[in-house]
Amino acid sequence: MGRLVFCILFFNTFIFSFSQSLWELEKDEMGIQIYTRVVKTSSIKEYKATTIINTSMQTLINKIVDGERLKQWNYKTIKSTLLEKKNKNKYIIYMYNNLPWPAKDRDHVSELEIIKVCDTLTKVTIKSDAKRIPEKKGVVRVVDFSGCWSLEKTHKGIKVTQQMYGNPGGSLPVFIINSMLVNAPFYTFKQLKMQLDH
Repeated sequence: MGRLVFCILFFNTFIFSFSQSLWELEKDEMGIQIYTRVVKTSSIKEYKATTIINTSMQTLINKIVDGERLKQWNYKTIKSTLLEKKNKNKYIIYMYNNLPWPAKDRDHVSELEIIKVCDTLTKVTIKSDAKRIPEKKGVVRVVDFSGCWSLEKTHKGIKVTQQMYGNPGGSLPVFIINSMLVNAPFYTFKQLKMQLDH
């Protein structure tokens, strides 16, 4: 019982740690729900994507930290590389996003850490490690972002949730950024389901 209470408290603490405004459902298709909400300290919104995938917990974890293959299912990602495996639970990953004109391409370096909260819940935290490698000419390095994957065992499968806030930097208008907060995670989750759901 004690572990269950800890699991619930940890989950709730994370979910409410970014901001306190209410989530607004933006899209609900193919079993994928995309939500956004206002962040008090920025005009750029935060998003949350969620779905159920019929696969194993370990398969999902392996997929999320596989830096070499993230480009196969992440939105507009044409390059991805594992820069370093610091230990069995911590990974440094580089990703390059090819954005349509007139936007400049973006890249970012992330530190991913696997945290097993309890037997039914695992988190993969995401934070910026922007100075890990030099910036590339003509590419905007994204430095301000953080988030988390939440993987929860249910009787229907693994409930997969990604919650992220990020400022892509550069001169992109805010309304364009906020519109991508629906399309980008929906594409990513659709690809994830197509590759893993069975």
